[in-house]
Amino acid sequence: MREAKNSASPKQQLFQETVLGILIYAVILGFFEDYTNILNTWSYSTTFFVAVVLQFLTDITFRLKSLVVCHFKGRQGKKYTAALVVGVWGILFVSKFVFLAVIDFIFGSEVEISGFVGIAIIVITMTVTKKLIDLVYVKLA
Repeated sequence: MREAKNSASPKQQLFQETVLGILIYAVILGFFEDYTNILNTWSYSTTFFVAVVLQFLTDITFRLKSLVVCHFKGRQGKKYTAALVVGVWGILFVSKFVFLAVIDFIFGSEVEISGFVGIAIIVITMTVTKKLIDLVYVKLA
């Protein structure tokens, strides 16, 4: 979204992206809760708070991924390319286990996710949806 917003400050952009992300995640989690066996929550309030937690965990994950990409940016050679791929893949793979652990720690029995594949499907769906919304937003400029 940052490409189309020239007048907003970085804090405003972060706030808007965070709020929009939480709302998108809450809607998607609601659909997963209602229409699949991947996610079961105790209440909609719980679903909403899971969306808040996932938004922040996803943001941290993408920031870590960006750090790895910046570290290897501009470096030539197969070993650097391989290290970049393994680093990014590792962060994205391990993050799903962290997501499950954090959700289990915070919410306990109020939230049931069908495991690694379930959280991966949820996070991928949320990320793709948010990227599509960002793309539409930029195209409307």
